[in-house]
Amino acid sequence: MQRIIESTRLTVEQNSFLRCYTSVLPSQIIVGMSQRPRKFQRASKACDFCHRRSIKCSKINGPLAPCQNCADFDIQCTYDRPARRRGVPRNASLAESKSAPPLSADAAGSSSSHSARLDAIRHPGAADSPWDILNGTWTTAPTSNDGALVNSWKAFAIGCESTIHNLAHVYFEIVYPIFPLFHRSSFLTQLEKREYLKHRGLFASTMAMCALASARARDGALYSKRWSPSQLANPPSEVFCAAAKESIPRDLAAAKGTEYLRTCAILSIAGIQNGQIQDMQQYAGIYHTLSAMEGLHDEKLWPKDLSPVEVEVRRRMFWSIYTLDVYSSIVWGGVIRYREAQSNVQYPSGEDDDFIPSMLSVQRDLNDGYGGKGQPSQWIRGWNFTTDLYRILEHAVDCQRWRSSSNTDGRTGVWSLFRPAPMAAASVMDHVLSMYSSLPAQFRETPPVTGDPAQDIVGFQSANIQATLQLLRMVLFANEDPGADGKCDVAGQVLSVFSKVPVEYLKAISSPLLYHLGGIGYILGSAMEGSLSERSYRRVRTLLLEMAQLLHRLESGLRRSTGASERLKAQVGRIDEYMRMQASSTMSTRRSSFNPDHMPSEDHQDSIASMHAPLTGFEDPLTQFQLPPELLDDWPWSFDTSPPEGVFPMPFIK
Repeated sequence: MQRIIESTRLTVEQNSFLRCYTSVLPSQIIVGMSQRPRKFQRASKACDFCHRRSIKCSKINGPLAPCQNCADFDIQCTYDRPARRRGVPRNASLAESKSAPPLSADAAGSSSSHSARLDAIRHPGAADSPWDILNGTWTTAPTSNDGALVNSWKAFAIGCESTIHNLAHVYFEIVYPIFPLFHRSSFLTQLEKREYLKHRGLFASTMAMCALASARARDGALYSKRWSPSQLANPPSEVFCAAAKESIPRDLAAAKGTEYLRTCAILSIAGIQNGQIQDMQQYAGIYHTLSAMEGLHDEKLWPKDLSPVEVEVRRRMFWSIYTLDVYSSIVWGGVIRYREAQSNVQYPSGEDDDFIPSMLSVQRDLNDGYGGKGQPSQWIRGWNFTTDLYRILEHAVDCQRWRSSSNTDGRTGVWSLFRPAPMAAASVMDHVLSMYSSLPAQFRETPPVTGDPAQDIVGFQSANIQATLQLLRMVLFANEDPGADGKCDVAGQVLSVFSKVPVEYLKAISSPLLYHLGGIGYILGSAMEGSLSERSYRRVRTLLLEMAQLLHRLESGLRRSTGASERLKAQVGRIDEYMRMQASSTMSTRRSSFNPDHMPSEDHQDSIASMHAPLTGFEDPLTQFQLPPELLDDWPWSFDTSPPEGVFPMPFIK
């Protein structure tokens, strides 16, 4: 009964409300509708930033004020994108669409290139990552307004500001000792003041720095306990890389100053780190284009009002990328863009960053890790010595290519008109070792890492000097024709040196070092192709296993591991099986004491060099034999002698 009474009361109230509503005159209804606030009306056009992110554009402070989203992100609120009507244009016909001219080859290539770049952003390589939301948020369509594009990336940078600060410190810990492309104190000050959000060039170089530091950290280069890979994993390196690439003006004439030079230099290094050699070549090419436009190769062409910090940064940048240019020419072929004889740039000074006078009024902390309690660090002396080695490498590469018969066929030789006969490799190496012996002891010994940047930066120089010395040794002896024993001598010396360098330094140098070791693969592979004796084979085999062990230590943390260590051990296993079969067929009356099943594992490195079991399949240990070519078909390093492959495929091949 109570429910019936309540239902009746509600019905009466509703009927009363309807009678009141219908008593309102139509004119009053129209007036009431016209006085509704405009906030219920849909905005006719969102700003560029909100349109790109597909979010609501709210003008709560008036039509002339920035929208709320742009105000929150502290970016300019623009309406620069071209207006387009929806639907098919009026009077358009199918015949007109068919008569449209096809794209030119250049336009088609540009379009496909741009699509490829967007695909790279859409698929950053971090599956099931929260940053997959960038697929629809941060990718951008082609636009004539670069500024709007950069603004969206700046909004991204604001959202991960703490990660950017962490990656900056990681860069100065593991990348800066080899590539000191920033002035540490002034850059960290700019970072604290968020100046990279105000200057496009600084923003581009900051994003590139984050991309490289993130990639190195992901590949196991971290050695201190300050950082863990998980806290640096998001956003992934590919996102920072995309931000840096999209921040470079399409018109390179507008890319003025050292910031864009630095951006391209770092992106080139990141290409090596990620195994993207075409990216490395692309941004190295842009760097050299901008360098020529800036006159970086000649200090006389530099602006006269540069501060001491700016002069120092330019010198470090020039010689850093000079060494990278020589290195890439050795490993992947190609020309050396800037010759040392055509350059007029001094070496960087021996003073630490905190002791270089600056116009930026940087607050110096004399107890800073790189300052060292008020005393200037001398690590730059070791860094300059490495540059000396690369200058020698430049001429060693010239000699190697001059001796190549393919470079003189059909052309008049002019080399001898201007240069005397080159020195023997042993003489050059003796001179280099004499230079090396005059260095302070701190650069001739590589102590374990300490976690103290002031000490470890010197250890980095020592490790880099050792790596470059071995690269020089391999290139110099590539100009000659040593026998199997000579090749083993070179490979053995290189492996012996690397085995004594703390692995933390080797991992921090990261992917570029693997290409150094590729030279050893070419050397030992060419020895396996030639005539071998039991003794020489045993020596090559031991070196191959030592190399596999070293590669395993370096590849263990790499995201793009080549698997060369496992392939190398499998290769040795196949050769061992072949040798066992040969021994059993030629000496059926004797049982071979050479047992490949007892091949040392990677956990018994010390036992590798102590193997002395004879290959009793041969009456004389010096008897020459040759391995079948099919046994080397799966060799981890190509034997192709084509020039694009660089120096290493050509040396040591008869």
